[in-house]
Amino acid sequence: LLGFWLQEMSYTHCFYVAGGGIMHLLQAFRSMFTCIPVVHENSAGICAEHFNQTAPKNKKAFALVTTGPGLTNIMTAIAGCYVEHRELLVIAGQVKSTDMLVYPQRQKGVQEIDGTSLCRSVSVHSECLTAPVKCALFKNIVKKSEGPHPGPVLIEVCLDVQGATVDPEVFFTNSNLNHNSIILPKIEDIIYLENLINSAHRPVLLLGGLVTRNIAWEILPLLEQFDLPVATTTSAIDRVPTDSPVFAGRPGSWGGQRAANLILAQADVVLAFGAQLDLQQTGFNSKEYVPNAKLVQIFPSDNELSRVGPLTCRKILASPDITLAKLCPRIDWKDIQGWSSYMRKIRALIPSIESVNIKDSKFINSFIFFKNLSKATRQSDILALCSSGGTFTGTLQTYEIARRQIATTSASYASMGYGLATAIGVAFANPSRRVILTEGEGGFSQNLQELAIVSRFELPIKIFLIENNGYASIRATQKKFFDGDYLGCDPDTGLGFPNWEKLINSYNIPCRHLGIDEIRIDVLSNLLCNSEGPEVWLVSIDPNQTNWPAISTILSKSGSMESAPLYNMLPKLSDEVLEQVGRYLPCPK
Repeated sequence: LLGFWLQEMSYTHCFYVAGGGIMHLLQAFRSMFTCIPVVHENSAGICAEHFNQTAPKNKKAFALVTTGPGLTNIMTAIAGCYVEHRELLVIAGQVKSTDMLVYPQRQKGVQEIDGTSLCRSVSVHSECLTAPVKCALFKNIVKKSEGPHPGPVLIEVCLDVQGATVDPEVFFTNSNLNHNSIILPKIEDIIYLENLINSAHRPVLLLGGLVTRNIAWEILPLLEQFDLPVATTTSAIDRVPTDSPVFAGRPGSWGGQRAANLILAQADVVLAFGAQLDLQQTGFNSKEYVPNAKLVQIFPSDNELSRVGPLTCRKILASPDITLAKLCPRIDWKDIQGWSSYMRKIRALIPSIESVNIKDSKFINSFIFFKNLSKATRQSDILALCSSGGTFTGTLQTYEIARRQIATTSASYASMGYGLATAIGVAFANPSRRVILTEGEGGFSQNLQELAIVSRFELPIKIFLIENNGYASIRATQKKFFDGDYLGCDPDTGLGFPNWEKLINSYNIPCRHLGIDEIRIDVLSNLLCNSEGPEVWLVSIDPNQTNWPAISTILSKSGSMESAPLYNMLPKLSDEVLEQVGRYLPCPK
């Protein structure tokens, strides 16, 4: 019955690792869903997350794991979706209801662990089914993952419940759903936003990850008609194409673009739709996040809106998509100050690749490579970005996204080991499209076993594995704060990596080093068309590749150290450039 109900809710795919604790579920699901066996349970969760992030509306995936270690292994993926505010359904096995422990007992059933309690703090709902449930209850539990404030849902199913004989007519009754995944904005809030945006001199719309692609792409022509600047968070990297005349960049502290931070700092109105506005977005000096602006946050969670963060003039509890759809027809903004052309001037004067990151070297420059690679892709390609390290921040700074091109990452949790599973989930959701993955060798090592799935299904994933001799971001941290007292960040300090060509070739996947003369756009474009199946290119970059700009620390009047605002990044801009791009910045205190 659970399978039938999931089918009715558009679930079509299941990523799983088999185990005795889910034997009845798996036996039933095998003929009802496309079931894809992964090697590690954490990959099952990541694959399902990014399947759902990129699939057409009529397809969804869930993760199926066994009890005990199956559940604990998927915890990182559950936590990642929780902080990213993303839908994820995890169905886990559990021991027989008669064998369950009584707290504070540690274990009674075989491989038993209290997964429901473990996941309670990183899920919107976690529940253990110790008896068969009716359709309406099950569906209402599952739909909690959709929102209005999305997040993971865990359902543990006891082994005896899985194999129970039930009367379908009894359990299909009372099937009316009472779940609503939309919070409608109040009319007074729409009128307030309308008046605020239309009377602004220097407005910016900031789109976060809870703004869906379809809504962002639908409203873009209207925003371009009014020449109204739009910025995106890292989780919404593909909501506005890089070549749009209204694109104001991707602001933020980690991988944020300096030009975008400068633009945001000079706005007089910022409407943040579906953006969490956490420290990764605002920087540690959140009081100076948008120092000149009236900031309004539109978010579907009272808990998130109540968080102490940047000073806002209004917080609106509402679904971002619905609010945008209702507001946009009311926009009638006039650019009196030439704000939009000034915004474009800033982006032209401060390119995404700053000169400080370019030097003569025998290695490939990662920034130039990332930008060229993004230009070499087709609009139909889907970009799978890893979630941590220099490769992650480098792509955020430099990638140029085509109109209606899809890119996906898990920026908020920023965990290593996400990239390959992300690409696999995307590939199964979009079987006719090519997937481009960039990931550093450190993160790739944490989930490389999933190459087995790539090879087995001959997935059209083109992998660019960045070789930087270890954990580049950790090395940079130890250099900055501990004067280069390195430990556990490269082979010289205890870290080990395989011979990548031998390892990847053992999976029957072609692999070779990319030459320094092969990073031109035309060459990369041709390489991507070499074959239909998976391929890996090793990209050797300087282990000490710089990664500027960065947030600076300043000495306050009291003598203490404090983080500078996002717009005041290192290395400092010259006075000549600053004069041209800092017209509306606040005066130094």
